Amino acid sequence: MNLIKIFILTVSLHLISYAELINIDNIANEAKKQNKQLLIFFHMTRCGSCKKMIKNSIENLEIRKQISKDFIYIDMNINNDDSVVYKNFKGSIHNFARSFDIHLYPSTIFIGLDNEVKYHLVGYRDKEVFSTIIEYVSTKSYKTMDLELFINEKEFKN
Repeated sequence: MNLIKIFILTVSLHLISYAELINIDNIANEAKKQNKQLLIFFHMTRCGSCKKMIKNSIENLEIRKQISKDFIYIDMNINNDDSVVYKNFKGSIHNFARSFDIHLYPSTIFIGLDNEVKYHLVGYRDKEVFSTIIEYVSTKSYKTMDLELFINEKEFKN
């Protein structure tokens, strides 16, 4: 019986040692020093749309350059055991996603220099659309227009 208890304790400690604490407040402070916003990408391990967006959009070299120019990227797999701290929230990634009323994946949240959510995107977006949304948020166009108007103005200029 004692061997079983020792085994369970060992396995539990091993699993806990791999869990990380993601302190969004600290990351946001660092981002502010760099004049960057946060891009938080929520996804699930076995989600087909998530895998597709990671492969086609998130991992695309052009998108990565665009993100790294104006954002600090935070990957949030809700199936991981990591904990998150953000303002008054402390808990699992899954519960962190739920605190933003996220129930569909993939989802992306953009947090501005003031550590407040500026834009919330739900669902898969291909490289072109995701690039436009990144531009919309990075230029802070959300302050003066909605995304549809931004896209229309962008198309009109081209």
